[in-house]
Amino acid sequence: MRNLKTIALLLLPLLGCFAQLEDQSVTIKHSLCGASGPDCVPGSGASLTIVQVSGSNTFTVNFGDQPLFKPSTALGPATLNTSLLINQAAFDMTTTGSGADFSGVNTAQVLAAPRQSTGPGDDPCATPANCPVLAAYNKATDGAATRHLALKGNGSDIVKLIDQTTHQIIIEITASGTAPTPALWNADVSMDMGLNSRANFP
Repeated sequence: MRNLKTIALLLLPLLGCFAQLEDQSVTIKHSLCGASGPDCVPGSGASLTIVQVSGSNTFTVNFGDQPLFKPSTALGPATLNTSLLINQAAFDMTTTGSGADFSGVNTAQVLAAPRQSTGPGDDPCATPANCPVLAAYNKATDGAATRHLALKGNGSDIVKLIDQTTHQIIIEITASGTAPTPALWNADVSMDMGLNSRANFP
């Protein structure tokens, strides 16, 4: 599995020879509260609806300004066409202590939101059609989660959802069941994707 730091290296041979590039396991990882920040997601075993991060119903994941993360890019006489299909997503609990796990979660969905939430009372995905589902988990069919919760991807093309100005995607997490026991918790969110990029000559 590769992360964003290696994407630039993968791009070099493509730019040099205009060959097709495929990688079926490109991974990005994002800490909900920041790698060194305090825990920020409400828990206390409360009923789950929207997972709030630092008081907001959404958070952003930065993909960086790279040609491979654009649906179509002109490279000299060629046009570079890219897709980035999501295979799966996962939450890995980083908070320690009793009850710091996802065993109470019944369902969970990772959604692509059209805009940032302005606060706890603002849900950009209140109209479901506005927010495509990227990955989903169901305890009844996927089994109970512990400190690792895996969500099945549906093959959505992430490249089409990345904002080409900010190079970010806005994420909302919805869930049912009960939150982890600690009053506040943190987790790493990862997305594993299949990359296909091809340079087409006119």
